[in-house]
Amino acid sequence: MQHETIINPRTCTTALLAAGLALSMAGKAAADPDEQPGEGVSVQPAVATWTSAVPVSWVFVELLEELGYSVESPTSLSNPVAYLALTEGDVHYFPNGWFPLHNPQLPENFDDYATLFDPHCAACGIQGYLVNKDAVEEYDITGINDFVEREDVRAAFDHTGDGRADLYGCPPGWGCHEGINDMIEKFELDDYINHVDAGYSANFAEALSRIEAGEPTLYYTWGPSAWLLELVPGEDVMWINAPGILEDEAERAEGVEGAVSDPIEMGFVAADIQVAANNAFLEENPAAEELFRQVRLPLEWISEIDGVIDEEGLTDDDVRPHAREWIEDNRDTVDEWLQAAREAAQ
Repeated sequence: MQHETIINPRTCTTALLAAGLALSMAGKAAADPDEQPGEGVSVQPAVATWTSAVPVSWVFVELLEELGYSVESPTSLSNPVAYLALTEGDVHYFPNGWFPLHNPQLPENFDDYATLFDPHCAACGIQGYLVNKDAVEEYDITGINDFVEREDVRAAFDHTGDGRADLYGCPPGWGCHEGINDMIEKFELDDYINHVDAGYSANFAEALSRIEAGEPTLYYTWGPSAWLLELVPGEDVMWINAPGILEDEAERAEGVEGAVSDPIEMGFVAADIQVAANNAFLEENPAAEELFRQVRLPLEWISEIDGVIDEEGLTDDDVRPHAREWIEDNRDTVDEWLQAAREAAQ
């Protein structure tokens, strides 16, 4: 026997009203401008061309999306082009500025159109000159001055037969290209050192090949980068001094792993890694502006992921899950950054 179900109109109405209220509140929460101040705003970031820039880039993308912004895939640009694009509003931010190294690459009146934020990774950009460890020991090399003062050293590092030591450096357009050339010009080293300024990957491959063959080799590199995992300072190679380049002796670096001396004159001031952003974008998006002020990223993590990129051949998109993992591992701190950004938007 079937039983007829009796529906109480009062109960039904109450349930429907409750359900409707719940849906309404859920919809309000999803669009709550206090939680999603970037809702409806499309953002175009730029990313630098070196691999250690990629994990940094994805962290900022993820955090902006948590604030409700619709973030486009980062556009890979050379440094001068990225800074010019910022001033023209073609991109909204660039989280891979290395300063003061990048100062010569800024367009005229950059400050009128864009802002540099305090470092998210202070003094993280280490750079300088290295020689394979066996050659350091065989020729008792301590610095660049050895290539000037000693003919036997120049001859050992002369791979092209022009009587000068070959220095595998940086391609034109890079800040390190100007830094190396400034050193050569300042100390009149052109008769002693040949700056090989091909593409960096090709230059490093050449240096690596010669070092593996046991040839004395001088090259430039930087960190954070996978290059420091290919030829490890202290194991395969040694940082050498570039004396006299820095005017302030206090800028000598201490505790550098794999250096021939402690402290060591690296020849380059350790760079701060900073966000640069378009001023018009910042004026309209105080949440993003505050986020750029808040974020701090550890050198160790950037270097670690850069090594993973090299070892596993990751594409840029493959790196994004690593950024998400870091964010979740540091959720309490990240939430403080996001809360500060939401409060700034109010």
